[in-house]
Amino acid sequence: MAATLPYALRKQLEAADKCFSDGNIKGGKMHADMAAALFSSAPEAQCAQAAFKVHAAAAAAATKDKTKTDHYAVLGVKLSATGKPDATTTNAVRKQHKALCAMFATAKDTSAAVAAANKLVDEALSALTDIKKSDVMSPPPTSTSTYSYQQKQQVARRKAKQRQEDQEFQARAACYQEEEEDDYYGGGRDKDGGRGGRHRGR
Repeated sequence: MAATLPYALRKQLEAADKCFSDGNIKGGKMHADMAAALFSSAPEAQCAQAAFKVHAAAAAAATKDKTKTDHYAVLGVKLSATGKPDATTTNAVRKQHKALCAMFATAKDTSAAVAAANKLVDEALSALTDIKKSDVMSPPPTSTSTYSYQQKQQVARRKAKQRQEDQEFQARAACYQEEEEDDYYGGGRDKDGGRGGRHRGR
């Protein structure tokens, strides 16, 4: 920590960093919040508080599901009541990422906690704005509608082709059956001079 910082502020920030190094996010956030409360005008205090909010959000998300990260919570972006992104979500994500990065840059000395938080928000931005690799952002409604229409058209064409093939098969089968019946009941004599085929009556 810079020696020019007030002693009480420097002690709180050092304690926060120590907790972060020990993996104690809750304790680190407590010291960062205390620093922000005592020195609200100090950029370092605000920076540390923002960093530990990011770490606390990431830790809470990991506790709920260790296989996923709640990138919205990491950035501090709240979703709608449905819990799904809408048309304004992408702009909100970028705006919040920019604000956090700007705040982290105000600290004279970047601590390990701040550097790690900066990395987390960068990863969150990348995950939430990369539609090709993530489904968290809904594609535009027009694209979705077009895609669904094309899918339906392809299915309809396949079904029509299948019906046509079935009808042709049934027609060929009917013709084949008629030919078989003609051969079975048809005329002609056998080698002994008798009438071939099955007799229809006496």
